[in-house]
Amino acid sequence: MSPPSARGPRSGVSSLAPMPPANVRTRAPSSGSLPPPVSGDIAQSKPRKPAKPAGESRVVRALRAAFGLAMIVGICWGVVWGARRYVRTSPRFEVNEIVTSGGKRKGADDIASIAAIAKGQNVFSIDLDLARARLLTDPWIETAEISRQLPGTISVRITEREASGLVSVAEAPQATTGTEVSGGGGTYLVTRDGAIIKRLDSPDDPLDLHVVTGIELKTLLEDREGATRTIRQALDLASDYDRSPLAQRSPIQEVHVEPNGDMTLVVGKSGVVLRMGTAPYRRKLDQAVRIVGELDRRGAKPDTIMLDDEARPDRAVVRMR
Repeated sequence: MSPPSARGPRSGVSSLAPMPPANVRTRAPSSGSLPPPVSGDIAQSKPRKPAKPAGESRVVRALRAAFGLAMIVGICWGVVWGARRYVRTSPRFEVNEIVTSGGKRKGADDIASIAAIAKGQNVFSIDLDLARARLLTDPWIETAEISRQLPGTISVRITEREASGLVSVAEAPQATTGTEVSGGGGTYLVTRDGAIIKRLDSPDDPLDLHVVTGIELKTLLEDREGATRTIRQALDLASDYDRSPLAQRSPIQEVHVEPNGDMTLVVGKSGVVLRMGTAPYRRKLDQAVRIVGELDRRGAKPDTIMLDDEARPDRAVVRMR
């Protein structure tokens, strides 16, 4: 008999199954269980902790954030309060110098008094806007600037109005204050531009100024802009006369504004009247110089020289005394 084949017969005998690797444990499958992993050790699962409610976690985080923010705000407020208290109470920031500039009529003490600023005050306790507003209530002060210079200096710079003329106003029916026209009329100081500064009511007020008369109270009360323009024109005429040869021998006494707006000069000790009419005036002043020279040559004394004939500007009428 021949020996049996190593592979065995083709039929009736199944081939041997391959042996599992030595390091893999085999397990009999059981019903309902998952199939074993193909390779590697089986990971052992850890028991899970119960999850916290999501709503509770958000509330806690919000409370923590709010508490942290409150602490930061409180610390910042405390720092600010402490710094503010320090700068407002420390002797280091007391006013020890008040520097003023621009004052001609107003001295340093006057300016500080009007602004209610004094040495020894805390430099941060001074309301600069309020101090400036106080200065601007003074009729002589046109502009004012105030600043701090740490640690203890207050700087004040002002611009004063300059009086260039006096305006005589007839009796007024009502009273106002400040730089406005007051009841009872009176004489007022005005600037070169014709703006009213204040009433002439102090021994320190200047008097050696050109005088403008004839300004109606109604114009001052109802048309301040028009009155200012008229006063400015009157002062311009007075300035032109001061530059003419007549000013030396016959100084100007008064500039009178006629109801129709025409200008009249009263000059010299004898009060010679020069009716100037309307602008321009320089040509008329040159004409007045020639007329007065001719009258002097003749030894005549004029009372009125009329140069207001606008239809015939080359013609003048002289009324003798």
